[in-house]
This record gives sequence, C-alpha cells and structure tokens, in this order.
Amino acid sequence: MISKNLIKSSLIYTIIGALPLSSAFFLLIFYLKYLTKDDYGAFVLYISFTGFIQILLNLGLDTFIGVSYFESKHDKALLRSKIGAITGYLLIWGAFIALISCLLGENLFKLIFKGKELFFYPYGLMAVLTGFFNSYFKTYTNLLINQEKPARFALVNIANFVMTISFSLGGLFLFPFTLIGPMWGRLLSGAGIFIIAFISLAKESKIRIILGDELKQTLHFSLPLLIFFLISWSISNLSTFIMANIMTLQDVAIFGLVVQFTLLVEFVLNGMGSYVWPKVYGLIKDNQLTGSTPELNKYFSGFSAFTLLVIPASTFFIPLILPLLISKDYETAFIFLSILNIGFASRGLYNYFLTPIYYFRKTSVLPKIYIITAIIQIVISIVLIKQFGIWGAVAANLITKVIQNFLLFIVSRKFFIYKFNSLKFIWLPLIVTTVVIFSEYFVSTHNLHFIRLLQMAFSYLLVYTFYRNEVWALLKDLHSKFIIHHKKEDYHS
Repeated sequence: MISKNLIKSSLIYTIIGALPLSSAFFLLIFYLKYLTKDDYGAFVLYISFTGFIQILLNLGLDTFIGVSYFESKHDKALLRSKIGAITGYLLIWGAFIALISCLLGENLFKLIFKGKELFFYPYGLMAVLTGFFNSYFKTYTNLLINQEKPARFALVNIANFVMTISFSLGGLFLFPFTLIGPMWGRLLSGAGIFIIAFISLAKESKIRIILGDELKQTLHFSLPLLIFFLISWSISNLSTFIMANIMTLQDVAIFGLVVQFTLLVEFVLNGMGSYVWPKVYGLIKDNQLTGSTPELNKYFSGFSAFTLLVIPASTFFIPLILPLLISKDYETAFIFLSILNIGFASRGLYNYFLTPIYYFRKTSVLPKIYIITAIIQIVISIVLIKQFGIWGAVAANLITKVIQNFLLFIVSRKFFIYKFNSLKFIWLPLIVTTVVIFSEYFVSTHNLHFIRLLQMAFSYLLVYTFYRNEVWALLKDLHSKFIIHHKKEDYHS
C-alpha cells in the first residue's frame, strides 16, 4: 500500500531536491537567448565534463558516508572519526586530480575535441574546480539526508540555488554571447557551497587523514563504486561526445537541450529516492533482511507508481509551456522528449536491484555489470548515431537502461531473494513504455500535444487500475482524518 506518510515525508526532499532543476530550467531560458547555438553546444560538453570530474573526485564517498552513518550512528566517537576521515580523503584526492588536470588537461582536450572550439584553459580548468566543489557539497548533503535533517538540507540547497542564479545571470548580462557568464556562474556558486560544506563538516568532526585499515576499508567500498559511477556517466554522456565527433555543435545543442528537459523527471525521482533510501536501509538493518518483504515492496512499488505519474506529466507540460519562453530554433528538441523520458519507467526496479548491492557492500560487482553495458552502449551509439543522427542517440539511451536493469537483477539475486508483484513492477512499466514508443510513430509538430495528452491519460488510467486498492485506501484514510479533525474543531468551539 502507498502510505500517506511516504508521500508526505518525501515532499521536502522532492521539492528541495528539485531546486537545481529549477535553476537549470530558469537559466536555460537566458542561455538560449544570450548564447549562440554553437556556444550552447559547447556549454553542454563542458557541463558533461564537469559531471565526469565530480564523479571522479567524489570517489563514491557520498554513498559511503551514508552507509557509514547507519553502521556507526550508535557510536558517536566512531562516527565522528569516519566523517573526519571521509572529508580528509576528499580534500587530498581533489588536490591531486586538480594538479594532474593542470598538467594533462590541454592535450586531453585537443585529443577528444578535434576540430571543435573547446579548450582546457580557462573553461576546462573551471569545470574541474566546479566538479570538486560540487562533489564535496554532495557528500555533505548526503550525510544530511541520512541524518534525516530536512531543514538543514533545505537551507543549504536554497543557498546553492540563490548563488547559482545570481552569479550566472550577472555574468550573462555583463558578457552576453560568450561562455564567461555560464562558466563563472557555476564556478562561483560552487565555491560558495564548498565553503558551506567545509565549515559544516568541520563542525561534525575534525578533518583528518587516517591510513591503514580505515583507508583500505574505505577504498574497498568506494573504488568499485567509483568505477560504477564513471561507467554510468559514460552510458549517460558518451552519446553526446560521440555526437560531437560525428555531427555539429548545433546537433549537440539540440540533444543536450532535450536531456536537460529530462532532468525534471530525474530530479523529482531523486527527491523521492532521498526519502526512500534511508527508510529502506533502516528496514533491512532492523529486520536483518536477505529477501523481499511486503513492507519493503511497498516502498519500491509506490516509487514505481509515482514514476509513471511524473513521466507523462513532464512529457506533456514541457512542450506546452517552454515554447512560450525559448527560441523556435530549439523546438525540434520536444520531438525526442517522450522516448528519453520513458527510459525512467523502470527506475523503481533499478533502485530495488541496487539497494542490496549497496547495503551488503557488494559494490565490486557493479564495474563488471556496467563495463558490459558501456561497451554495448558505445557500439550501439556509434552505429545508430551515424545512421539516424539524434534519434540514434535517443534509442541507444533507452536500450542501455533496459540492459542495466537486467544485469543488476541477475547479479543481486545471488545474495538477495526477490519476491514481488510482477504485474506492478514489470508489466505496468513495460506496457506504458510499449504504448509510448508505438504512439510516438504518429507524432508530428501538429499533433504533438494531443498524442502526449493521450499518453498521460493512458498511463494514469493504468496506474489507477493497478493501484486502485491503495488509492481508495489512501483517500479513505485522508477522509476519516479530515472528519476527525473537524469534529475536534467543533468540540473545542
């Protein structure tokens, strides 16, 4: 059953977690107005590079700090020691990667972006520093999520939102039609949130470097996770880099823009996940679970239903609203949105299969899974992009997400027994995905909104059909509480 508490408690993380998306969407309007198409295409590549650096510098420690918290929260001294060590590792590793980047970055950019106007100095170096700042901040906010401190989480993320908007717009207005504003805006806001995170983590624990067993245990968990995240990044971003070598920066701009549109779904689901992960970890630990239970299934089943409500809403409203705000030169991006968004339909299963891998520290299996996926993705992307252009990149993205889920299930079932309702977890997302793909064949610029409205209605109807018992139980519970509340008011009056 989808509990009222699950919906209510996840709202703050969902709303605040969507602030980066809000800033990205708000700034997007100005980027498309004050940047040329080529500059925006270059900016997309710099942002992808920033994401790569952020993962590399983070070392998977943002995940490790959450697991460490649950393992050590009853031993305050041990917990402080672990937090101090993790922050120390982040600082040392970040300084090392920054130095290597300064030495090798220019040659690396010339090798990757042949014939394109992308340079390591100054924007590539700025991307490295921004990635480091964001990595440190993300580790801190993950700690806040696991500590269940939503107020503090909201405060620091609002600060990040305000700084990102202020610095980026200031730079754009002062230096229009250059990358100075976007790149400096991200760097300065990154520096601001780094200072916040550094001071806050220093208050949690004295920053230290602990070698020996502590470092070995940390690396044993985080290195496989690092490889996993890097390969995951490649699966999500290599299509853009492949496209940059096969097609023009204007094509990169269109594909990069539609990927930005999908961030609405990504951030909302991440916000929902921010609530689910700590609850699920606590449930597994408290009950010593080695397999599915109705209570555990409830979280991921609810997540799956939530996903199928968010996806069609995003797909319908973005093409309806954004044309009022952006140039017509970019409207072709809306055609590709539905297929990219529907790739999130199985996110509930993805999180379910990933949970025991994280909790039981089986992260060493992740690189093997994602190396296979990445190789397939690279081959598929090269072939499909050469043949079908942007549609090839979209298709490659969808195919690799299906492969990810299948491989995660094959591996995680070896140490976790899954028993769940296949109608809700598998058939419902599959039916919606199939219908969306089929209906997209009939989409044109003239009937886009009508087809997307039908997709949303169909998805909502299926969710209600599969979850009608839970929906009615929830409505009944809300109604009874409403009646009780009013009876209390009448009594007091």
